[in-house]
Amino acid sequence: MVKLSRAQFDQDYTIGHLQELSVFGALNQEFVGHLLEQCEIYRTEQGDLLFSDGQSPRGFYILIKGDSTLYHGPQIQNRIVNVLQPGECVGFISMLSMNSVIGDVTPVTGSVVLRISDHLFASLPEIDGEQSFILLMNLTRNICRAYIKHAIQN
Repeated sequence: MVKLSRAQFDQDYTIGHLQELSVFGALNQEFVGHLLEQCEIYRTEQGDLLFSDGQSPRGFYILIKGDSTLYHGPQIQNRIVNVLQPGECVGFISMLSMNSVIGDVTPVTGSVVLRISDHLFASLPEIDGEQSFILLMNLTRNICRAYIKHAIQN
């Protein structure tokens, strides 16, 4: 994974583009801008690991570009739980529940992700309580959609 600066990220992605993604829906530009200033931004390649099976996350990732696969257990066992798409997140449930990640998470192809640390997430209500609530609702909606998708497939 290669860390990107905010300036590098801004060359390809506008705040308006992010607001079209489900996790950023209904968030104002100022709040999204704050997230971009405080988060870590990465460009990944196929085979990079966002999380490895059993890892205790200290944050979560939001996919901006590309797809990533969530496995149950190590990737080599090839038990796919979900394929995440732009606007979806991974690691959020494990971070909140303080549980280990259930499996490897790896990009299908090159991707761009934002890493939101647990400290950044916890500080958001102090920045803007209403906007942080909207973000939490968006993240919860994504979790619910993933759960329903998984339930239907099984």
